[in-house]
Amino acid sequence: MSHPLLARLASPDPGVRRDACRDAAADPAATLLAPELARALGDPSKAVARAASDALVAIERSAGGTTEALRAALHGDAPAARFGAAFTLARLEPPSPKLLPALVEALASEDGDVRWAGARLLVEMGRLHGEVLGVLVGLARAGENAAVRRMATFALRTLAPDRPEAARVLLDATRDPDLHVRRAAVTALAALLDPPREVAARLLEALAGDPDASTRRLAALALGELGAASPAALPAEARAALARAEAHADDADLRRAAARSLGKLGALAGGAGGCA
Repeated sequence: MSHPLLARLASPDPGVRRDACRDAAADPAATLLAPELARALGDPSKAVARAASDALVAIERSAGGTTEALRAALHGDAPAARFGAAFTLARLEPPSPKLLPALVEALASEDGDVRWAGARLLVEMGRLHGEVLGVLVGLARAGENAAVRRMATFALRTLAPDRPEAARVLLDATRDPDLHVRRAAVTALAALLDPPREVAARLLEALAGDPDASTRRLAALALGELGAASPAALPAEARAALARAEAHADDADLRRAAARSLGKLGALAGGAGGCA
């Protein structure tokens, strides 16, 4: 195929490639440009990749004929294009399990934007397809690397705060060998809607003696969130532990975190008293 836009899509200048993608959507031969636009989903420039996605969405909505190119990219050799195709297909229709391999792969991306977009799409897919929950639980337990386990933890926090299997895997993740996974898991515990008793006990343990200062602060904040959302989930000793941290911790940030949580718990108690 010979078309003026093809040369622009192959330009070494990312600005030219981006503008070519934008112009492609309105071109009379737009559908014929779909394979090249699908390849551009893997462009090293984020602006080009996003413009290619926008163009493919616009072409599909106006004229159709892009899904074959998108499916080819979804199963192609370029990881960035695989994710770009999954992202674009999810813009056109509710995400289905056919996107699962590309989205799971995205959790390991070196690009933080790609990791977060993949996690959000997995949550969206999980609300439609129950099997996604099991996939995320498995990834949080034994993902190929720490980034995958961490992103699966964030996704579980949003997708399944009411599920006991999510609570169990988040508790286990607070002891993950990777520090960032542990921090993410401690934060995620605060979002559980019906937390087992082990959750507060684990947060108190982290508050009292975790070697990582940030984890201690996150545990203090999580106890406040947990108590505000589920008063029955917070044992009586939690307030005393937070008070000790506020009064005696060497870490000023931990003192502030404990004070913030005590303020939430105090406001909750005051509101309950006012209604009595």
